[in-house]
Amino acid sequence: MIKQLISINAFIRNYARYDLKRELHAWLVIGRYYLPLIIVSTVLIGIVVFLIKPFPDHKTHLAIGQSGGLADQTGREFAAYFRQHGLNLNIQNMAGLESGLQQLESDSSQINASFVTSGTATRENYPDLVSLGSVQIAPLWLFYRGNKIVTNDPFAFYKDKLISIGAQGTVTNKLFQRLMETNNPGTGLRNNFLQLPHAEAAEQLRAGKIDAMFIVDGFNSTIVQSLINDSSIRVMDFPLSDAYVKKFPFLQKLVIPQASFKIDEERPHADIRLLGSSVNLLVENNLHPAIQWGFLLAAKDVNLKTQDFFSGSSVYPKYQDKSFPLSDIADRFYTTGTPALFNYLPLWLAALIENIWVELVTFFLIVLPLINKLIGFRTFTSKRMLARLFWELRYLEDEAKNCKSKHELEDVISRLRKLEETAAETWIEDHDLRFYFNLSRGVDTSIKSVEKQIAALQ
Repeated sequence: MIKQLISINAFIRNYARYDLKRELHAWLVIGRYYLPLIIVSTVLIGIVVFLIKPFPDHKTHLAIGQSGGLADQTGREFAAYFRQHGLNLNIQNMAGLESGLQQLESDSSQINASFVTSGTATRENYPDLVSLGSVQIAPLWLFYRGNKIVTNDPFAFYKDKLISIGAQGTVTNKLFQRLMETNNPGTGLRNNFLQLPHAEAAEQLRAGKIDAMFIVDGFNSTIVQSLINDSSIRVMDFPLSDAYVKKFPFLQKLVIPQASFKIDEERPHADIRLLGSSVNLLVENNLHPAIQWGFLLAAKDVNLKTQDFFSGSSVYPKYQDKSFPLSDIADRFYTTGTPALFNYLPLWLAALIENIWVELVTFFLIVLPLINKLIGFRTFTSKRMLARLFWELRYLEDEAKNCKSKHELEDVISRLRKLEETAAETWIEDHDLRFYFNLSRGVDTSIKSVEKQIAALQ
């Protein structure tokens, strides 16, 4: 083993000392010959890399809703998943998801992804956006104080009472007005419909300054939890929830089981029917594939780790709201699942391979023959150089036979010695070294033969 290492080291030293310069010179010759092909290939590869964009942009900006809400919590969990997988996700809080959607559509904004609640936007208004599917469920809560209220139409009940309907432009505000107008046409935006931020509305409800507050947010959001855990606050029941779902397909029925808030206090005292709307993730239609895969896998990871209070509602992420078309990446995700590559490779690399595997296979089918061709060029160069040297040797031998004077013979010897020097400086492929030594012996033999001719003339 030690002898083998010594032999290998000696070969490397000798190659670096003597043969490396020769081979580099040979490749320089090859490079000059194939320079046009090299330039064209380099340009084509550059174009392919530019079109494929193998690396995602430095940072992705995700618009989320008000701090403490469902979208805020989910967005920050997404950001943690991105960091874990070497990607950057910048979270930007907005007054509401509607504001994030407008920023996402704007060309001048950095936002390239945003949550949006079903029923508040369609493709007609935002034609350049695509969906990655629904990632969460957002219940429609109607909290109130006082004795239990039983009514088939909670919206009609609170039409003339002080109720917070969410800040202007928020999903909560838009859905309240849409549902109120459905059951009570012509109601409009009344003075008793207070457009308050959720945190301020919750404070006023606890203080008895308003009668109720409407909010669209997740069960685990900070504000919803604070109201649920307040024994003086009740959750309105929606007896006509099945009818709402029939009229509005983007809604779904949710049920709060009896005593599920607190068993010892039996809160609530009976099942409560709610309406829920899915929270969808919309992105720019040209968002980098690695970022899209990152969002989809983050949504899957977050939902696997999160215990959903409404466990029977759905398994997320899924393509539930058809208001926006799926991106090509999301379509592959929901059709074939998560590729195995993501279990073994960095997210960006797995996403790249998944996105261009057809091109990659084609590339290798072309490159492998090119490699063989390149090896053939190397062999051809070596043999061509040898052939030229042997041809010159033969020419000099023929010339020597026809020489009549000492001066002519000495000129042949000079050219033979120059040929010997040229051969020593010429790179020869390993397989052809035996021909080099044959050439060297041939040159030496020719020189001795010409020297005999000179001696015979004296």
